[in-house]
Amino acid sequence: MDRSGPTNAGRFDYLDGLRAVAISAVLALHWLAWYVPFFHGGAIGVDVFFVLSGFIITTMLWRTRGTGRVLTAYGSFLKRRVVRLYPALVGLVVVSALLFWLVPASGLAPGEVGRRGLLVLAQTTSVWGAMQEGSFLVPALAPFGVTWSLAVEWYFYLLWPLLLLAAARRGWTARRTAHVTTGVGAGCYLLSLGLSPFWFYFGPTARFAELLAGCALALYLQSRPADAAPLRVPAAAPALALTALALYVVLGPESHGPYRWAGVPLAVSATLVLICAGYSAHGGPVRALLSHPVLTYVGRLSYSLYLWHTVPFLLLADVPGLPMPVLGMLALSSVAVLTLGSYYLLERPFLRPRGDVLSPGAGKPGGSGRARTSPRSRIRILRSRPVRT
Repeated sequence: MDRSGPTNAGRFDYLDGLRAVAISAVLALHWLAWYVPFFHGGAIGVDVFFVLSGFIITTMLWRTRGTGRVLTAYGSFLKRRVVRLYPALVGLVVVSALLFWLVPASGLAPGEVGRRGLLVLAQTTSVWGAMQEGSFLVPALAPFGVTWSLAVEWYFYLLWPLLLLAAARRGWTARRTAHVTTGVGAGCYLLSLGLSPFWFYFGPTARFAELLAGCALALYLQSRPADAAPLRVPAAAPALALTALALYVVLGPESHGPYRWAGVPLAVSATLVLICAGYSAHGGPVRALLSHPVLTYVGRLSYSLYLWHTVPFLLLADVPGLPMPVLGMLALSSVAVLTLGSYYLLERPFLRPRGDVLSPGAGKPGGSGRARTSPRSRIRILRSRPVRT
């Protein structure tokens, strides 16, 4: 199948390929930046994830909003989010407590791991707990420090879908909603510039700006008339965007100032360009690259990989008697096994075939209701591969 064609389902693969770019940046930061003077810019991988998340949930909400009650649709969305995210998160907490019990030399009691895991599962308190204890990975929430980003997303999930559905119910067009979203997102970013480095990075306001950037792009694309010419992106733009991301990941400084003034705007704008390239008439070599089976597979694993990529390293860091290279190989092997187990046992069984909603042709941009599909199309949808959202 031609994965880069203008009308096929390869764009679902393309979004997974973009997730692979994001998780690769995070892995470079957490795995490599400790040993070489590079990859400190990998922090922008989280920014890419936030922009992509805002784009995906807004596209799905706008295209499937229907004409029913707002609270009913809102409750349905929250239920889908819980079913989508919590099985793997619960698995992370339970298995981590077991692993720290099996490896007492890790230096962290399994009871303490369990306590921190409950804090993480509460979700709405996890990032605040980390802030109150004055640290991030150690000692506040280790080995679950990376879940701060999930907490931020949950705050957003509690607000944005309700506001979006209410706006649609009151007759707001996609374009009008996009304009307001852009203004609010810009305001969130500007207000965040005066915050301390810790609050800017882990707090919700700057992250809401990134999420809203993806939301605004989704709404702008939905506002295009059904008979509009296919979206076109300058041929060099996707390659420049991907190159800029890669260069910042490798060469970006460790200091916070360049991150807030340059890293965040670069990550947001480059991600928006790359998303548009996936939905354009001619995606070019970048769309073909990000639709490659290897990258799309890594992208589908990215949620479980994100959850597990630091746990084995923290577990084995203080184990005596083994040389560092051996511990590193054990940790990497454990990450691979735990990630695959989490995906196939705790993620994939709960995925719904929603890729059709993200298709460029679904829901007819500019339409006012739920996407209409023929019986034959519905059969194809039911047979399609589940897509992470």
